Order: sequence, then structure tokens, then C-alpha cells
Amino acid sequence: MTAAPRKSVLIVDDCADLIQFARRVLEPRGLEVLQATNPFAAVREATAHPPDIIVLDLNMPGMDGLEVMRHLKRIPETKDIPVIAFTGERPTDPDYLRGRGFDRVVLKEAGLEALENEIAGMIAMC
Repeated sequence: MTAAPRKSVLIVDDCADLIQFARRVLEPRGLEVLQATNPFAAVREATAHPPDIIVLDLNMPGMDGLEVMRHLKRIPETKDIPVIAFTGERPTDPDYLRGRGFDRVVLKEAGLEALENEIAGMIAMC
């Protein structure tokens, strides 16, 4: 009997420390954690190794999360991947983000436990 492949999560954030902390939380739960510390690497990584879920910071230098989302939704390999907006800024209208392709919004102030819970719920639906 072959083991089921591990589910993967691409964490996109310009803070490498946050990615490493997320890795320490998520990998022991059986998830493969892919990473990108800039928006351009995020699009390349998601296209080369399509993950089951993408966690995307909204505020990054060079290209913001909304622009990254527009690129991802145009690429056949990535257009249907669920995306969680993980942001330090409280959106004035969360429906605005959902209307741009984000499936969920998690505030960084809620912590990695809140993010982990959202990922677990979404993985269960994959």
C-alpha cells in the first residue's frame, strides 16, 4: 500500500523568520511547506510545484498580494489553488479580498494557530 502524498502549502511572505516559524508549526502536522520570500519567486514556485494551498502576504515589496493573485489566477496550473490572505493590516472590507480570489483572510495578529486552523480546514476539503 502506497502512502498518500503529503499535502503542501506555499507560504509567501517577505519575512523569512515568519516562514521559518510557520514551517516549524506546520511540518510536524504532516504538511510539506514550500516558501517564497518575494512575489516573483511565489509565482515561479507555485507554477513549478503547484501546492494544495497558498498563504499569501498582502504587503510585499515589488508586487503586492493582490497583484500576485491576479497573476496566479491567469495561470492554468495555479488558477484553482485555494489562497489564504495572511496580512498584518485589517482589511476594511474582507469581501473585497474574496472578490479578488482569496478564499480566506487571516490576520497576522491572530497568530499562527489561527492560520493553522484555516489551513487544516481547507486541507480537509482538498
